[in-house]
Amino acid sequence: MISISLFGKLTVTDSTGATIPLTGAKTLGLLAYLALNTEMPPTRDRLTALFWGDRFTDQARQSLRQAIAKLKRTLLHPDGVTIMVDGDRVGLNPELVSIDVDRFSQLVAQDTPQADLEAIALMKGPLLDGLFGQQAEFEDWIVSERQRYSILAQTVLERAAKNAQKQGQNAEAQEFARRMVAIDPLRDASQAVLIRILAQRGERAAAVQQFNTYQETLQKELGVGPGGELLKLMEEIRSEGFFAQEAEVKVPADLPSTSDDAATGRTSITVVPFATLESESPQPMFVEGLTEDVTTNLSRFSWLDVKASLEHDGPRLTSGEMSQLGKELGLDYVVHGSLRAIGNRIRLTAQLAEPTTARYVWVARYDRQADDMFKLLDDLSETIAASVEAELERRAGRSSREVAFEDMGAWDCYHRGLAIQYEFNGNTNLEAQKYFRRAIELDPNFGLAYARLSYALVISAIYFEAENLPDLLDEALELARVAARLEPDEAVARFALGRVYLARGEYDRSIADLKAAIALNPGMAQAHCGLGDSMAYSGQLDDAMDCFNEAVRISPADPYRWAFLGYGATALLFQGAYEKAVEWATEAETVPNSHYWPIAIRASALAHLGRMGEAKRAVADLQSARPGITSDFVRERLFYLRDADQIEIYVSGLQKAGLP
Repeated sequence: MISISLFGKLTVTDSTGATIPLTGAKTLGLLAYLALNTEMPPTRDRLTALFWGDRFTDQARQSLRQAIAKLKRTLLHPDGVTIMVDGDRVGLNPELVSIDVDRFSQLVAQDTPQADLEAIALMKGPLLDGLFGQQAEFEDWIVSERQRYSILAQTVLERAAKNAQKQGQNAEAQEFARRMVAIDPLRDASQAVLIRILAQRGERAAAVQQFNTYQETLQKELGVGPGGELLKLMEEIRSEGFFAQEAEVKVPADLPSTSDDAATGRTSITVVPFATLESESPQPMFVEGLTEDVTTNLSRFSWLDVKASLEHDGPRLTSGEMSQLGKELGLDYVVHGSLRAIGNRIRLTAQLAEPTTARYVWVARYDRQADDMFKLLDDLSETIAASVEAELERRAGRSSREVAFEDMGAWDCYHRGLAIQYEFNGNTNLEAQKYFRRAIELDPNFGLAYARLSYALVISAIYFEAENLPDLLDEALELARVAARLEPDEAVARFALGRVYLARGEYDRSIADLKAAIALNPGMAQAHCGLGDSMAYSGQLDDAMDCFNEAVRISPADPYRWAFLGYGATALLFQGAYEKAVEWATEAETVPNSHYWPIAIRASALAHLGRMGEAKRAVADLQSARPGITSDFVRERLFYLRDADQIEIYVSGLQKAGLP
């Protein structure tokens, strides 16, 4: 087995542990790119653009052939070829090559203390340390990959630090926290972990000095101050008497307080442990796990202020108890419910309540088989959290309608923009852009608003026939990049980047950013759908369908549910699974805010099935929804597709169905 290590300086060793020497920046870059794209081996065109984009096509292809041949000679293995060429795609043989980042990702996903320690042991340095590209596109790719693995590294280090602290291993906890800070010194969350550990260890002066140094660095580098959560932590530390010698924390007068518009715009919520109503219900451990997992998944939606779960001994949460909780904690909403089990069957009822009125605003019931309890926990907690967040987003949008535009704060504008964007037509999309731009005007550091404005521009390009596409997509990309800089841990920011890159036809980069979004928030159904979309267009159709199914499972009542189904129907069309494509497209059309593209998919699939009467009626429906539509128009609006065969499947079906 040949081992490739990408953490630190790129190194390759054979089965004996001896180093295999590699020379040449482009050889190293090519190997790194193949190693980080094992799930989707790149095409020759992609590789020539990355490494020899400044040469003529024939020269570039010749250079690629020479580089592949050099790698094959260097990475010889007695059991077979390590560099596989399958048609137009080039990749590494997974049976003969092991890669440290693959193992790292698997360990991070396990989310156990031992796996976290093993993952950290693999982190011998920054990803591809010292490797730089001669082409701007390759350099951008390296930056994106380093950021993606930095997010995973911060996640595992934070878990390890907290676990070490629980075990009383304070020195180890502090070391993990310092490594977090070293990865991204301008990240509030990393600084907060380190500062809290220092304070709890009794290193009072060090905690204050860490905060002051960080604050000064932020002002110098970005011209901003620490966020409200970190300031609140410093206040809590001081109020709890951590400091024997009072040290003055320097807070600039112009720094926003924790009660400014951005902070007060967050909706506060907590999860009360689910009641068990039957004698055969699972052990309390399952209920505790469910409560904790729902709380954790909700906390990944950064616009929510998720309070720690509360103890509750009664079988049901009474209206009086709910009202009291709301008053004591300043809660906007409470999640509660009940769990019943008979044999191997579980019935869970989840309820979202408004404490001030003791009124339930959302209720759902889930019937499941308890074959695998851990899988069941993941299923229920992800679905409940995503559904609750979608409902809260709808309610926030409705409440913002009561506020006059000139009286709106940044969060009001943000929620109003989202609410009308979900209506999904050209006029409301333009209106949503106005609200997002107003939110940015009111708060120039509002990363979520930049991300949603970026996505609104992408939507206008793909669905609402926007003009000047190159300029529009350039603006969308810059907005998404700003969002990612302002909110490096925000899944919505990486989602926006992924969708922009998809619209630009840069599928590899889109997939990388959407995977990063899912790593940040596995419960973000839109990110799963976006990943499926990019995978479908790059030819990974089976994996794409897994993503679409996951999006539908996680958030069955999502405002973009029609898109989950519509994109899934598109992937099924490209697979040749025409019957299923008709089913998915038809279901997409039943969603009230559905666009007309699912009708086009249905018409094309029906024609490929030979069901011409139904296909012609579908075309009539399409022409009614979009007067004047033609096959040439469809080709033009599929600008984000790079596979000519996929375009032909789509358009030829419509032509068979009678679309002019």
